[in-house]
Amino acid sequence: MSAFWITLNFVVLLLALYLILNLYQRIRILQHDLSSRNSEEAEKYFAEHIEAVRMENEQFLSEVRALLMEQTTERTNVLKPKRRRKAGSEAKTAAPKTNESGAEESDHSFAETLNNAELVQSTEESVSRKADASVPFKGNTEGWVPPTEDIQDQIEESPYLKAIKLKNKGYTVTEIAKAMNRGTGEIELLLKLQGKVQF
Repeated sequence: MSAFWITLNFVVLLLALYLILNLYQRIRILQHDLSSRNSEEAEKYFAEHIEAVRMENEQFLSEVRALLMEQTTERTNVLKPKRRRKAGSEAKTAAPKTNESGAEESDHSFAETLNNAELVQSTEESVSRKADASVPFKGNTEGWVPPTEDIQDQIEESPYLKAIKLKNKGYTVTEIAKAMNRGTGEIELLLKLQGKVQF
């Protein structure tokens, strides 16, 4: 009978070991699937984020280009009267150009104005930086200044000096403690320091 229970116990232990190993393998497979799913989702979200950033950058670049175009057109409009005067004197001596060369010239002039706008902007920034660096800090010259008439300086004596003055006037330790609103032990300590502290 005992052999039967031993074999039954052995079979149950083997079955339990098999189930534990099987569950362990399933858990590892599930963890692997979950981690791969998480990494795929992270890659997906990262790709979406990169795409959104790229679109924002493209929109920003288009707005910057539009601003540069506006600035160049404003500058060219300001410079047109000067160019017209020069062009008027040159037009008298030069022959009219064909349409093809005019189109090429307008494309070429747009590139030049864009480059000139970038050069002007960079020189303006460098000039403003130099101007900021050369001007010393002057502080708040135009801003609010606090009123100084109402300010009164107050000089307070140290507790040590007060105790010595009261002692020299003939007050006792308890009277000095009451006058200074301090403890008698503290006043005694301050008076003991009288000979040790030099002014």
